[in-house]
Amino acid sequence: MSEQTLTEQIDQHHHDVITERLGVKRLAVEAGEVTDHDQAPAGEADQDAPTLRELALEEAALDLLAARVATAKKDVRARMQTALDAAARRDGVERVVATLPSGETVATISLRAGATGPVVTDEEALARWLRQTYPDQDWTTTRIVREVRPWKLAELVAQMDAAQAAQIIDADTGEVHDVPGVMIKPTRARTHSLLWKKTGRTAMGDAWRNGALAGFMQALTASTEEATA
Repeated sequence: MSEQTLTEQIDQHHHDVITERLGVKRLAVEAGEVTDHDQAPAGEADQDAPTLRELALEEAALDLLAARVATAKKDVRARMQTALDAAARRDGVERVVATLPSGETVATISLRAGATGPVVTDEEALARWLRQTYPDQDWTTTRIVREVRPWKLAELVAQMDAAQAAQIIDADTGEVHDVPGVMIKPTRARTHSLLWKKTGRTAMGDAWRNGALAGFMQALTASTEEATA
């Protein structure tokens, strides 16, 4: 066989290069087809995600449930406070445990005492009295009405709070003064606190699921006519 001419060699080289490139491209396409075949169709991964309508329904349901829970909690706290106050007066009871029907204690509710202290009911009367009793002291200011300087008012209230009386003692003379415009009255209402046991929340959740608290929870899902905004 005769040797190829230079032109024929160049043509053969071009043919080989093109063939090689076509083969590589075909392999790449086939590989891509296999990859695409193995992958899940577009959107299939999102099939388990909630739809917009499902999310809207979930939010609406939880909004209604949250409103009912808030109302029910406010009501039961008021009734619990009344019952605790009565028990404390009658029997000295200041603590009660929350126990599941199974007998397991899940939380403790304790009475928290209120506070009583001096409350300024007429600051103008107090300011006039201070000005008349201690004319040399710059404890008041005058605008339309005379007022006690805030720092001095806080100091006086602290003294009366310690004494639990609307009175102060003159540091120089030892005289006890009845202070006008101030009364000793409740400053914080009695309340109560709830302290969960370590496993209380888990036990309560189990009781919800097994129906042990069905009677307590029925009111939250009872059919009632809801007011529309």
